[in-house]
Amino acid sequence: MKYFGTDGIRDRVDGPLLQESFVWRVGAALGRWLNARHQKGAAPHVVIGRDTRASGGRLLYVLTEGLHSEGIKVFDGGIVPTPGIALAVSDLDLDLGVVITASHNPASDNGIKLFAPGGVKLKDEDEQAIEDLIDAVPKRHLSSIVPPPIMLYDARRHYLERIRRDVTPNLLVGRRILLDTANGAASFTTPEVLAELGAQLICRGNDPSGHNINSEVGSEYVDLLAPRVRELPVDIAIAHDGDGDRVIFVDECGKVVDGDALMAVIACHWLQTKRLRNRTLVTTVMSNAGLETAVRNAGGQVQRSDVGDRNVFFKMVEGDFNFGGESSGHFILRDTLPTGDGLLAALEVLKIIVETGRPLSELRAVYQPAPQAKVNLKVSAKPALEEMPALQEDLEAFNAGLGVGARSLLRYSGTEPRVRLLVEALEKDTAERGLKDLTEIVRRHLPVI
Repeated sequence: MKYFGTDGIRDRVDGPLLQESFVWRVGAALGRWLNARHQKGAAPHVVIGRDTRASGGRLLYVLTEGLHSEGIKVFDGGIVPTPGIALAVSDLDLDLGVVITASHNPASDNGIKLFAPGGVKLKDEDEQAIEDLIDAVPKRHLSSIVPPPIMLYDARRHYLERIRRDVTPNLLVGRRILLDTANGAASFTTPEVLAELGAQLICRGNDPSGHNINSEVGSEYVDLLAPRVRELPVDIAIAHDGDGDRVIFVDECGKVVDGDALMAVIACHWLQTKRLRNRTLVTTVMSNAGLETAVRNAGGQVQRSDVGDRNVFFKMVEGDFNFGGESSGHFILRDTLPTGDGLLAALEVLKIIVETGRPLSELRAVYQPAPQAKVNLKVSAKPALEEMPALQEDLEAFNAGLGVGARSLLRYSGTEPRVRLLVEALEKDTAERGLKDLTEIVRRHLPVI
């Protein structure tokens, strides 16, 4: 698509997809799309939340004016983790949820995530219909934006009340936790919940300025937490991304526990306690083969989807599964929320630690990753890979020569001008040599900068 990526629309704050005139057109297009789907009666209602980026408030006003031009009623949900907006859409039976965020990207970026009724991500056909409507909205020069009338709604408080409902009081008494909230939306939610449960917190990345979100803090910089775990010391470290829908851990030994390892911990425990519906975990093609091995050894199975937590969710619905996620740290606990939630997933891991009486370093031992080699290359354009026969021919020959138990992946990032390369094999040297060869192929055929 022209505008939508893996998860909504994302660009530099001054980029073509976030210029105020374009954002206004997005709002108007969303309004037209809602009105076409809406039953006669009251006007459609939308809730908009945002993370801590300085650009978020202005984009909120512009988007809201576009929605108002089509008669849409808007609630301002304030600064709240992305899953809080999904929850508000579901619980309040609203017509659409919007989150102004660029997730794990720096403050120089922003974006627009969308939630359909029920709090679920939009399907491809819906995004395509909205893109067509954006192109149909006449361009308009915006000399100034007068803040439009917006109804206020405390989405953060609603979210916290829902999270508290299922947690055991005093669950974390005596636990020392190093918490990194990426100077993002979770800075106002996760510390409150963990402290209420009795945890002793040492916080990092909890002083948002509007310009420091994800700036050497959060789940993208979790390696910086590892030495501090050993120095302090603490029992565990937890890191979110800017909009709070991801989580990565560091165990008590100072070793990073990535998304695949965390999925293995949760899925294997749920299999043991008979909570994993249909004994199936859903993950994406990016997850390590070691995750499948761990789940299979525990008596379950893994199904894979395309990259993106919304694709994980749709696969979960299709098979009536209740747990899925991505290696990046998105986890969907569908019995509670229909979208990824970093706090909810963190609480689940912490509950397993307490229930089993075992530290995370022991729990993670169920997962032994297959060797992988990865790299992200910046590109100046994204030509369709499937429409490049010479590239496909080279890839076919490359994959044929990888050997038994090996695989490769080549895909564009849905949110950045990058191409992602991955090679997985039985031996580390094989994976690294394979990545080197794959990188050479990509450089021959794609506009790598």
